[in-house]
Amino acid sequence: MDKEKRQKSSYPERVSALVKLRVLVGYLGEKDQFDWWSTSFLSSTGRRYLELNFPRTALSAGVVSISQAARELHDQRIGRSRVFHLFRLPHPIEQDIHAHMSGDYGNELVELILDKERAIQKLDDLAEGVDVSTLGPFKVAGLSQITYSPSIRKVAASYRDAFKQSHQTFPYFTAE
Repeated sequence: MDKEKRQKSSYPERVSALVKLRVLVGYLGEKDQFDWWSTSFLSSTGRRYLELNFPRTALSAGVVSISQAARELHDQRIGRSRVFHLFRLPHPIEQDIHAHMSGDYGNELVELILDKERAIQKLDDLAEGVDVSTLGPFKVAGLSQITYSPSIRKVAASYRDAFKQSHQTFPYFTAE
């Protein structure tokens, strides 16, 4: 994607990218993939299980569940004071993510997580050629930059590289 097109990217498109990023990292962090947290809600079996209680919102319920597990791990490693990360964003952005997840994007999101290799490739697509290899907590930018495309690319790249290299990273943003 060329620079001019990236700069014209609208806020809804960036929220969509954050949703995709949360789904991808949430799925890849589950115990059946890279075992960062002990959930399996986004696997095909997990989604079928959730459909019993949440027939129209199974994927959204799964994302909320893995987000809680991922939030706990990220908070343990980064802390909670004046920092934000992919699984704990400022309230208005969380509301926008929830609204996006409530939309009709389920099939598009499920396509991202059909298997581990595809999910890593989709992270690579979101990284758009950015190469960021980090270990442990990693400051991406200030809070005002959370929804900016360069920040989203850095976050995607850091998770992609962590999964490929079998270590954990925790990209975060600081309150300004």
